[in-house]
Order: sequence, then C-alpha cells, then structure tokens
Amino acid sequence: MARKFSFVFVLLAVLLCSPWAEAVELYIMPPAIGKVRNKEKDRHKTELGLILKDKQFKKALRKGIIGFLKRAADQSAGVKIKRAGFNDKFNPEYILIPLLFVDNVISFVDEYGSAEQKLYKGRVYIGLNFLLFQAKSESLVYSAPMLVSVPYLDKTKNFSLEPLAGQIRAAIVEFFTDKKRLKANARNELGKCLADMDYLFSTKACEIKETNLSKGTLKRIRNTDKYKSLAQMLASQALSQEMMVLPAKSRFNAIRRGLHASVSMFGVSFQQGSEKFGFSERDNVYQTSMRMPKPETIYSLTIKTGTKDNDLGPFIERNYTTAAYIQGQGDAIKCIKAVDVTIAKDHISVSDVNFYNSLINALSDLDSCKR
Repeated sequence: MARKFSFVFVLLAVLLCSPWAEAVELYIMPPAIGKVRNKEKDRHKTELGLILKDKQFKKALRKGIIGFLKRAADQSAGVKIKRAGFNDKFNPEYILIPLLFVDNVISFVDEYGSAEQKLYKGRVYIGLNFLLFQAKSESLVYSAPMLVSVPYLDKTKNFSLEPLAGQIRAAIVEFFTDKKRLKANARNELGKCLADMDYLFSTKACEIKETNLSKGTLKRIRNTDKYKSLAQMLASQALSQEMMVLPAKSRFNAIRRGLHASVSMFGVSFQQGSEKFGFSERDNVYQTSMRMPKPETIYSLTIKTGTKDNDLGPFIERNYTTAAYIQGQGDAIKCIKAVDVTIAKDHISVSDVNFYNSLINALSDLDSCKR
C-alpha cells in the first residue's frame, strides 16, 4: 500500500513540475500578412495587395487569430493567450510570432453557354499558410495550410479579383473564427505546442516533395502547372489535420521576410549574419536565424483522372473521376471521388473546372480515404 502511495506521489510531482502544469502566459505579436512572389507572373498581384491591406479585414483577422489560438490553448490547463503590447515586458520565451502569407493564386475560367450568349465561369483558388514561430528559439511551432475558393461568373474573360474582394476576406477570416474548422486531434496538437514549445521537435512533421500526373491526366488538363499546384495545396491542407506540414523550401525567404516585418511592427529592429542570435532588450535588437524542423516523412502525390460519358440526346452526362495517391515511408493513402455533370452539347468548350471540383472532393477528407 505504501508503495502505491509513493508511486502516486512521484507521479504527481512529475506532473506538477512539467511545463504542462505550469501557468504560462503567451503573448501574440500582430501577425504579418503578405504574399509570396510566385515564379509565374501573377496577374492578380496588385489586386491581391489591395485586398490584404484593408484595415477592417486586418482587424477582424487579428481578432480571429487570437480566438483561434485561445481555443487551442484551452486544451492545456494554465496556458493563456494575450495580445502583445508595447507596455509588455519583451520576454522572447513567451512571445509568439504569427505569420499569414499568400502562397499561390490560381485563377480558372471556363467558357460557358452558346456563342451568342457567352459567359465565363470558374473559381479563384488562393493558397495560404498560417505559421507560428516562437521568438526565443526562432523555431516554427505550428503550420496550417489553407485554401480559399471563390466562385466567379461574368461576361469578361480577363476578370479582376476586385469584385470578389469581400468574399476572399470573409473566407480567410472564417478559417480562424469557425470553431469546427480544426478536428479534435489537430486542435490538441496545437494545444500541446502552446503548452510546450519543444513539443514540435518530438512530433511528426512532413513535407510533400513531389507531385506527379498520370499520362491521361497530362492529356486532359490544359494547364498542368496550375493543376499540380492546387493538388499539392489540397493534399497539404488534408494532411495538416493529422501532422504538421512544412511549407516548401522555396518559400523560406518569403517567410523570413514576414518574420522581420512582424518583429518590426512590434517596435524592435533586427539584424542577420551575427554569430550570436537572440534578443537584447538593452539594445532593442532582434537577430534572427529562423529554425525549421526536418520532416520525418517525405510524401509524394500522384493524380490519376478519367471520364465516362452517357449520351442523353441534347445533353451529355459526364462522370469526372479523380484518384489521388499520397505515399511516403510506409504510409499509403488512396482517395477516389467522382463528379457527375450534365453538359449541353452546344457548350462552347469543356475545360478543367470539373476536374478541379473532382480533385477537391477527393482530397477534402482523409478519413474517407483508404489506407
């Protein structure tokens, strides 16, 4: 009996001494919001800049991010999230730096209707990454790939993002305000990171390094580069519910610039290249080195597509099927979904839009996939 009490006493002592049991107040810097320069010339660059600079949008977004982190912090007793202010003591151990950047913009337009009444419809896909860094170690502690999808319908082929600005802003803010956005296990993982910043380096991180399209898909899809980019963003978003998905290395320079911007917004300067790194309250200097974890699992993504037609006289019933295979170091995930569409035979041209929808359906929920 005495041994049992001794064991319980030791267990309680360990729990009380662990970082999980300590009361921790974490301060959040105002998040830097920016965009990555894509290798392809992005014709939406100017419009997107105006959308992201909206003051009310930034205010709502920052409030949403605080709430998003607070809900995750509630998973760990004693962890509190507060907005950092200039009057707060600048203790880098308890400062978190959020960063939201636009990773990619994919616009797709489909010609629709007869030649006399030509319309253009499609969607704009905006890929974003929400990253969270700890100031002291300058290490990434959380990563959430996001995808905003906005429908489009107009008479102009070369459309503008400007009419869609409100929908784009609302979709971005909704990611952080929707309480059902994160699954329970994903919320718990973020809660563990907030309770113990070293938790990241003992948890599972992954990266999607290669995206391949089948020969049939290469023939069917008009713009394969856009399709592959969308496929990788969708797969990253799906995997992020189970593990931390790292952004592509090609984005690291943009991430580093975002960190600098966020720190400068807080009121301190920064410098690079020094042998020493960290914070100096006396000199008000931030020296950055940006630590990114090494991925435990490297995934490859393979996409196969197919179509099947059923003639209905003046219409065609077409089935668009997409199979996505996510494979890496023993993991094999197979996701297959189809979209049935009725198409008028005088439709001007049938383009990629239904393959995009089928791809989204296939990678929307890994729980429905075979393993």
